[in-house]
Amino acid sequence: MRHLIILIFSICLFLTACKTTNVDKKINEKPQEEIVENVENEVKLNEFGMPILLEYMPTFIDLGKVKRGEKRNLEFEYKNVSNEEVGIEIVTACSCTETDFTVSTMQPGESGKIVLVFDSTTKEKSETIDVDIILKNTEPKNGYPIVDRVQFKYELLPGDE
Repeated sequence: MRHLIILIFSICLFLTACKTTNVDKKINEKPQEEIVENVENEVKLNEFGMPILLEYMPTFIDLGKVKRGEKRNLEFEYKNVSNEEVGIEIVTACSCTETDFTVSTMQPGESGKIVLVFDSTTKEKSETIDVDIILKNTEPKNGYPIVDRVQFKYELLPGDE
């Protein structure tokens, strides 16, 4: 009797596991073009979970050894990789860094650059500096401005070396 119950249970399990549902059939019947289109329209997200509209080259710069009191120039180039017009509202960093950036809005495929001047005069130690880029474009889900980030770091040396 025990063997009979196990056999019936196994057959029922097998029959339900092999059954194809209507949902499975509909997924498998999707045209190939629709599947490809969904992959292409997938939005990539940045570290803040916001859509990537600008692609930065590079995203990180290592200045290496910097003498205290020395100034260094840096550039981050960017390209509009979205399908919409993109504008930068403001670029912020610590008070040790002056920022200059392309002010105009960019159409898809257009490029610009962020130019920074880092002044190590007031620095006491080596560190990594965040450069936050606040866009005029907003996050569709919540209406907040989209924020991107690039970084640079330096190793501080005393000014007399």
